Amino acid sequence: MSTPKRHHFVPQMLLRRFCDNGGRLWYYTKKAPHIGVASGTPETLFYQTNFYTLNEGGVRDFSLESYFSQLESEANTVIEKICAAARAGKGPGLTFQEKRVWDLFLYYQWKRTPDSIGSTMSHAEFEELLTESVAEFEQRFRPLTDEERERFLSNAGKKNLRKNARVKATGDPGAVVQSVLNNMGIGIAVIRKPNKAFVIGSKPVVTLTQPGQTRLGRPGVEVWLPIAADIAVFVIAGKGKEIVITLNDDTWLRSFNAAIFHESTVIGGRSEALIKSLVSAR
Repeated sequence: MSTPKRHHFVPQMLLRRFCDNGGRLWYYTKKAPHIGVASGTPETLFYQTNFYTLNEGGVRDFSLESYFSQLESEANTVIEKICAAARAGKGPGLTFQEKRVWDLFLYYQWKRTPDSIGSTMSHAEFEELLTESVAEFEQRFRPLTDEERERFLSNAGKKNLRKNARVKATGDPGAVVQSVLNNMGIGIAVIRKPNKAFVIGSKPVVTLTQPGQTRLGRPGVEVWLPIAADIAVFVIAGKGKEIVITLNDDTWLRSFNAAIFHESTVIGGRSEALIKSLVSAR
């Protein structure tokens, strides 16, 4: 069985929940503004080729993409449970294992996209770290061979090293953050107005903070992930706690969607008019 080359950093199962009635997703990408607002399918959007593939010594490792595929399959069931319960005005009553799956999904969706990863280490910082590492190796052991210099210090070699470092960092389980999430509950916001909707972005997790507060788990720090056009999940204090709210504040929703657009390279949603309004309001 071949491994898919299209690695969706926002899962297709999530994107489908933002499509219009015809199964199309209206989107806009800042990298190609001349295209304007267009429509596409989840299969053809929010992906990069071999984005989670390691290449070490000419051997390709697809294990991270395989792990994400399995996690997405489990998360899809949990998200379906959350959506069905929330639309009925009830908490989903997640089991310990279901909450664990949700926490993992939220954590990785928070860190695994290009827009999230791009802010972690600059090109200059990588070059400095690589130079220091090579100098330390040669001081402690021996000079690099010509073959090693080609493998590590050529443009192609540095590009591959940088990608491998990024893939390994993306796959890190983040035990501390997951522990915090495990000890917190979930809030679910439901939009019941048929003409209002959440959008999804290439940086889909939005952190809302008050001045001076940045750490998850502290008062004034909110983490939100839209999981459908009418539903978003956010982190709340209280282990095992679940709340469901109806989102009636149109101004807040507009600001929230604008925040996703501001932080993302690509946004998508079920409404062409909604995406156009966010683009024109820049």
